[in-house]
Amino acid sequence: MARGAEKGNKGTSGNRMYFMDNLRSFIILLVIAFHVAIGYMAPAPEWWYVVDSKSNPIFNIFVMTTDVFIMPILFLLAGYFTMPVLKKQGMSRFLREKFFRIVIPWIAGVLFLAPAITYMIWYSRTSTPPAYFNYWMTNFFSAATFSHAHYWFLGDLTWFLIFFSVLYKRFPTVFQRNEKVSSPSFGFLVLFGLGTAATFFIANLYFYADAWFSRLYIISLQPTRFFLYVCYFALGIYAWLKRWFTELGYMPRFEYWMSSSVIAMLAFVCYRITFTDTTPILLRAGHAILHSFFCLTTAFGFISFFHKDFNRKGDLWRRLSANSYRIYYIHQFVVLPIAYMVQKLEFSVWVKYFSVSIISVLSCFIISEYVIGKVLYRKHEKTL
Repeated sequence: MARGAEKGNKGTSGNRMYFMDNLRSFIILLVIAFHVAIGYMAPAPEWWYVVDSKSNPIFNIFVMTTDVFIMPILFLLAGYFTMPVLKKQGMSRFLREKFFRIVIPWIAGVLFLAPAITYMIWYSRTSTPPAYFNYWMTNFFSAATFSHAHYWFLGDLTWFLIFFSVLYKRFPTVFQRNEKVSSPSFGFLVLFGLGTAATFFIANLYFYADAWFSRLYIISLQPTRFFLYVCYFALGIYAWLKRWFTELGYMPRFEYWMSSSVIAMLAFVCYRITFTDTTPILLRAGHAILHSFFCLTTAFGFISFFHKDFNRKGDLWRRLSANSYRIYYIHQFVVLPIAYMVQKLEFSVWVKYFSVSIISVLSCFIISEYVIGKVLYRKHEKTL
């Protein structure tokens, strides 16, 4: 697994890593496709907001596999770009800017937008849903209903940023970037995979593999994934310190990591489809190991793939990158109404899925680029 540096001058301008920007944009679009697919699972989970009349078990496999790696990749990328900004700005300015960019949108999303998202469970299933304001004031904040919706990512990211900022302030020498590039050893990668598997396995002893926990209100998390996400955020920081993924630094070998990802995916799917609440402890350990190494090989596989084929700054990629955060923030308000409109139509499940996915992606981009980006931000700039 360990490998020396690969040079990559394509798409490099100064220190800009276009393949990382493009990978983040791709994952955000994949999140939309993932959320659309949940409504077409056979059966779809009861807690999902809009469940279609059509279903297909292939969507179960798509959701099952995609769910393993999309968020760890986002946390890895977030960790990678945290340290250079933190070092440049200092802790006070860094946290102040994150407060306005992440914390306020997170809190606003949970208090004012997540209720509308979860309300779709009742609105899409019954002919007499409860009055929205009454639902918001009473039902939403109950232990059985409360949810951060997809804004949980911003909440978890907030706590990670605070935690690692405090560590940086307390132990600055630990976060000094290496002068020389270095590559991860085979042993390091195996230990990382086993370590993340251990966090998954221990939590799985007390919680179901896909369970959510939101009772503390100030954080929403999946117990089996939370510390795995912490590890990937920390891995992103470590990768930056060791100069991985830079022009002269370590770059995962595409053929090796992608082939490993495919093998791990096949093993994971075969294992996962037989997994239940009553699975013996030893088999739960096997599930945790497969989950962990499928996640790791896929994350490095996508990094190598985007470095190899998408390390450039085309106009479309540039615009997707600029809009990716806003697209993530608003996408459920586009996906759910469209899914609801076609919910009971007697069309092929594939026509429905691809239509909802494509229309949602295009609509999110248009709203972000031409409404939020051009109109609202211009009005904001005029008031400054």
